[in-house]
Amino acid sequence: MQRIPKIFLALFIQLLVLSVVTLGVFLAPSLIAPPYPYWVLVLIQATFAALISCKLGLPCWWRWIQFFIPIGLYLGVLIDFNPLWALALFVIVWLVFANAFKERVPLYLTNDTTRQAFKELIKRKRQVRFLDLGCGLGGNVAFMSQQRQVAESHGVETAPIPYLVSKIITGFRGGRTFAMDMWKTELAYYDVVYAFLSPEPMPKLWEKVKEEMLPGSVFVSNSFAVPGVEASEVWELSDSRKTILYIYHL
Repeated sequence: MQRIPKIFLALFIQLLVLSVVTLGVFLAPSLIAPPYPYWVLVLIQATFAALISCKLGLPCWWRWIQFFIPIGLYLGVLIDFNPLWALALFVIVWLVFANAFKERVPLYLTNDTTRQAFKELIKRKRQVRFLDLGCGLGGNVAFMSQQRQVAESHGVETAPIPYLVSKIITGFRGGRTFAMDMWKTELAYYDVVYAFLSPEPMPKLWEKVKEEMLPGSVFVSNSFAVPGVEASEVWELSDSRKTILYIYHL
């Protein structure tokens, strides 16, 4: 089941639990006299879907999504929520989190403490070419473009709404954003490559880094280490979420 896209696996789990709940409703009269409140059935559906999500291959943070899906649908029925609005919300969510469906990479945003660490990383370098893989809203690209050691600051992003926001931000504050798949991005041009992705693409990304990045360049991963590869440096930052930067010198 690990190879099944997460969204389809989540749907399968909901349907599996729904089948069990439906069977339970048919068998329950021998033990408990009907009727059964709908909210109780919905709560049972939500709880069991959340509990088995980790066991069947979903990341554990998906359990909250699994829990609130049936509750949200039930509330929508109660308030007679227009399905067209639900469709519109889904489209908006997809435009923002498209990479979560395609690459299994959520939209993570880098904080200011991490950006200050970037300054420390490049303080002894000159004419740095910086790249943010999956640059989100473009904050890192704009920030690095304003550092005197940075000659060029670029970001690549394919999720439509984050790309548009990043394009606007970098247009005003500096740097450049490209609507480009990170797997098609040529890394050899850059001295410092930064990624804040997820555990899923790290093994494949490391192979790309080794093949393309030049000696003396630096690859930085926020929070997610390359499996089986010891980082050259590990920086533990003092922000509220205890960010860890895994730094790999090529």
